[in-house]
Amino acid sequence: MGFDYLLFFIIPNLAGGLYILLAALGLSSGRVRHSARPVDNYLVVVVTVGNERVLPALRETVAQLERLGLRYVVVSSRPLPLGNVLVVPREADGTKYRAIKWFVENYARADMWYIFLDDDSYPLDSGFLRDIAYYGGRGYVAGNGIIVPRPGRSALAYALDWVRYFHDLTLYRFALEVLRRPIFGMHGELLIVRGDVLKEVWPAMGDTVAEDFRFAMELAKRGYKTFQTATPVSIKSPNSLADFVRQRARWAAAVAEAFRYRNPYYLVLILVVPAVLWLGALGGSSYGYLGTPQAVAAMYLAVYTYGSIKARRYIIDVFVASLLELVGLAVGIVRKAASFYIIDKR
Repeated sequence: MGFDYLLFFIIPNLAGGLYILLAALGLSSGRVRHSARPVDNYLVVVVTVGNERVLPALRETVAQLERLGLRYVVVSSRPLPLGNVLVVPREADGTKYRAIKWFVENYARADMWYIFLDDDSYPLDSGFLRDIAYYGGRGYVAGNGIIVPRPGRSALAYALDWVRYFHDLTLYRFALEVLRRPIFGMHGELLIVRGDVLKEVWPAMGDTVAEDFRFAMELAKRGYKTFQTATPVSIKSPNSLADFVRQRARWAAAVAEAFRYRNPYYLVLILVVPAVLWLGALGGSSYGYLGTPQAVAAMYLAVYTYGSIKARRYIIDVFVASLLELVGLAVGIVRKAASFYIIDKR
């Protein structure tokens, strides 16, 4: 057995096989609607910077929450012409982490459940209240929804965002539903947390621009159980490819957090697996065989094809634009984000 055979065939196929196995286990775990009575001790918390770039999306979010009859409060860096608004004092503001910390320290109660949303995200139904009752009665303390993108002004960014939906149905579901541990992180959109755990963990985390990932790492470190609700959460795709890249660049902060928490699972998934799959793809073209790296590539090609159909784009330009996701992550790793870039949500 030559070294090139090991490098280009054995290792990539093992990595590709593991990736497919985890995705299949997540997808096959399914999600069911639980018949438990909805909890009443809850509050939806929408966190926003409150400037003119986010107001249109924020109004859309508030309107949806009111249509669903959900109790909510808006935690904002600025006063807003809306009801149910808490304005974060300037000395307590600066990042999303700090704004939520201020809310937790001043308003959160141990006997409540809190559902956090970004200003451009909203649940498509209220079924998560039943899931909270079901899982909460079994000792689970935190959960996440299933991200479903909706169009912004960039059709390409919208097409690319369907990868997030695929990841939620596979890898994130595997972590949250099969392992019951958020080893790959959690989304800030429809982040469900029991009040006593929120009060225990959030103020102790320390400031970060990857607060949702750090929170997930703290939950995993402390052995708390998590779940994935069947409720889809609609998120608005970036209005431009430039904002798309900036958004992904900030997400690269999760890589630094994974090193901080010595999380080998996330690091292998985000750094090692893509590298060996690329080696496998190169090996396949050189040696004329098909293997699990090619199967993974076909899987993502199917996702990008689906996104292109939803966005009414040609699959070729969507597939080429998919490289921007890698560019954004690379930029974020090289240039560590120290603050949020507020993308245009008008």
